[in-house]
Formats: sequence, C-alpha cells, structure tokens
Amino acid sequence: MKLKFGIAIAAIAAIFAMPAMASHNRGSVLIPSIDGNGNLTVNATSFWRTSAPDDVNRVTISGGGIVGSTTLNMGADTTDTSDSRYTRVDETASMSLANFGAGTYTISWGDCCRVSGIPNAGGSMGTTSTIFWDGTNATNPITFDINNIQPEVVRGSAYSDNLGASSANGDTLSYDDTVLTVGITSQATGFSINGTGQINISGANTATYADNGSNIGADMAFAGEIKATNGARQTTATVQFDWLFDGVAQGSNQAPDVVDVIINATVGTNINTAIGATDPQAAQNVTLSFVSFTGPGGAVGGSTFNPGTPGNPASGTFGWNSTGFGVGQYIALISGTDGSLTDQGTITINLTAGTGPSPVPLPAGIYLLGAALAGLGVMRRRRRK
Repeated sequence: MKLKFGIAIAAIAAIFAMPAMASHNRGSVLIPSIDGNGNLTVNATSFWRTSAPDDVNRVTISGGGIVGSTTLNMGADTTDTSDSRYTRVDETASMSLANFGAGTYTISWGDCCRVSGIPNAGGSMGTTSTIFWDGTNATNPITFDINNIQPEVVRGSAYSDNLGASSANGDTLSYDDTVLTVGITSQATGFSINGTGQINISGANTATYADNGSNIGADMAFAGEIKATNGARQTTATVQFDWLFDGVAQGSNQAPDVVDVIINATVGTNINTAIGATDPQAAQNVTLSFVSFTGPGGAVGGSTFNPGTPGNPASGTFGWNSTGFGVGQYIALISGTDGSLTDQGTITINLTAGTGPSPVPLPAGIYLLGAALAGLGVMRRRRRK
C-alpha cells in the first residue's frame, strides 16, 4: 500500500515528485477539498492505455505556510475497465494543513508522456488545481467527475455535452476553454465551453478529427479549467482537466447516451425518478449502474437505484428521501454501457427550503424521442442541460 503522509522537506519532495515515466497517459484531473479540521483531500482521476494502465501515484502541494513544496502519496488504485478505449484509475489521499495555516494551496502532478499519435499533443503532461483555505472552515468549492464528458465525437455531426460541475459551497462557477495543460500544443479543433459549462463543437470541425491508428480513441486532445468564485469570502479555486476525444465514423459502433435529469424540489421531498438511456445501434442493449451520490459536504447515503432490465431504450429508477438533509445541490451519477463503450449521466437535485409539489419523474417517452433523434443524426450529444 502506498504511503499517505506528506513530506515537508522540499529536497526530498522534489525527488518523490518525479514523473512516473509512463508513456500511455490519456488525461487527468485533481479535485481538492478541505474539511473543518484542515485535512486536505485530493481525489485524482487519470486515464491510461488499457494494455498498460498506470496511476497518478503522488502529487506536489505548495502554498499556504508550506516552505517550498511537499509530496502527498496517493492511496490504493481503484480501476474501471468498463470502456474498451481506456482504463480509468481513481485515487484518494489526505494530509493535514493545520500546521500550515490559511492561504491558497496549489496541487499538481506530471507524467513524462502521453499516448502517441495525437495531432495536437505529445510529450509530457500534467494538471494543476488550487484551493483557498481560511484556516478554520471546511471548503469544497468544485465537484466534478470528468466522465461526465462523453469523449466520443461522431465525424460530421455537431457535438454538445456539459461538464456537469457544481459547488458544494454554492460558489459561482465559470469556465475557461483557452487553458492548455502541459503537452497540449493547441486546443481541440472547434472546442469551446460556454458560461454554463456546455461544450460545443460544430459538425464541420468534428469532420476533421482523423483516426489515430497508433492508439484507439486518442484522436484529439482537449483541456479546460473550472473556476469557483465566492464573492462574499473573496476566494477562488480552480481545477484543470484534460482528456482525449475519440472520432468515429457515421454508422460505426457508438457509445450509449444516458439522459440527464434535473429535479427542483424542497427539503423533505421523497424523490423517485427515472433515468433512461439509448444506444444508436438498435440491436445493442444498455445496462445501467449506480456510480455515486454527493451533496454539500461530500458523499450522501440513503439513496436507492434500481437499474431495471438491460434494453434499448433502458430505464432505471433512482430514489431518495431528502428529509433531514440541508438545502443545496445533490448529484447522482449513473453509468450506462453497451458492453464495450460507456456514457455517464447525472441526476441533479436542487433542494430548497419550504414546501412544494414533488418533482415529476421524467416520462419514458422522452427516451424514445432521444432514440429517434439519434437515428436521424440530429446531434450526437443532445442530452445535456
């Protein structure tokens, strides 16, 4: 098992912070949060070539009262190989900032090389995140699962998807599509993120995403930054991310589409809602599974998920009694797979105080409409809010 403590000697930290010397990285993101006792937790997600998965292993932390920098060794790996294009690796580790005090902390990592053959990226890579701690209060400025981004792009079809980021603090989120992480020489052709976190690429641009013969699904790199701003506290936090688009031809096997659901409800509402999915290939069934449920303060218990019977369309049911929970935004992540390719959808629950009508479950008919749109090729990623 990897060590989980920080080393506060800059010279030793520099040694341990050396890249893993891998040659098969496909992207990464670091998500930091700090609890009321000053414990910094870093959740790292990285993607790797399936034949040679690796991990983030360690991150470098600087800022606040830290002299120079220190190294945080990440925890045991959790791997996900449900998508044939890549292996996803998740790691979590914590360290105390109590002796370092208030300030802005920077968390970063790097790797020697990406997978080869990407037209707008190569060589070293790395991502960086920042978080401000006031020395007393817990802070969880940015919640983000990079798998909310569907990496598949159908050549010649418009692409639209949402980052699905939120802030447990209630901070204002903004997005920068000009940020390039280490090793990316230019942004993915036509890639842009608007003020709601929506990614858009025109069909004329997706048509230029040529197939990378040396690495499956590594056809065009993209990167961005999420920024959380709290005007009352005059604080900011940032999360960089990068990943790869997979350009596929019209009519080829395409990833399923899990439809997002947004529910506006009041505290005390017993929520019971459907979430559905379709697959562009009529003969392929989609299997749904629960990924996580988080809210202000982190993981939320007490929810249920019935994945239903695999099919096309498929429909599962998510249940949760919000009695006793606080006002804020809660997000359940649901994954769908056709046995080879995956997609991830979100159930976003916006809880407010007071009383009001229960949310109306998303009608099953909308899934059939989604399937029809997919068949017509109107827009590959039409599900996002």
